[in-house]
Amino acid sequence: MQEASGSDLKFIIEYVKQRRGMSGVRMLLNKLNTPSILFTGLGNIGRTQIFPEEIYKKVIESAAAVLGGDEKTRLNQLGYALGDRAKMTKFIARFSTSKQLIRLLEDGIITDVPFVKSSVNDVSKHISILRITARKGGDKFLDVADGYITAVLDQTSKELKISEKKMGNGELSYKFVIG
Repeated sequence: MQEASGSDLKFIIEYVKQRRGMSGVRMLLNKLNTPSILFTGLGNIGRTQIFPEEIYKKVIESAAAVLGGDEKTRLNQLGYALGDRAKMTKFIARFSTSKQLIRLLEDGIITDVPFVKSSVNDVSKHISILRITARKGGDKFLDVADGYITAVLDQTSKELKISEKKMGNGELSYKFVIG
């Protein structure tokens, strides 16, 4: 992901609003506007406006902090919400093969989750490995990617099974058994 749209930011803000109400949104804006002012109000965020990836990162981290509790769990929940938001994925998943779905996951991670990169290695005809690597300052976003993948896999009814999942050293990897 190079940039985020205003609709991406509004989605995260709406998620906080559903969970914590308007007081949660005010807390989120306060957190975003320290030490410098990013947004004076929600009206300043246009849906088609483009924002740098760093701002999207700050919005997600601030939302996790405002939601409270364990930050790792909250980041995972935000990732699940982002994956659930990918309704086009649900439509495409019905008409794609398992290997195509893994490629779709790779593309979704790149476009929807900030500060990570993903790659797919086809080990054999029935085994593929999806690797998500944190870029500099993006270790927390491996939890967001994990939630995202869980949401997309929950939407599909393919014979795509995770046989192994490893997280550590700035990398998250899934070993998929197909068929």
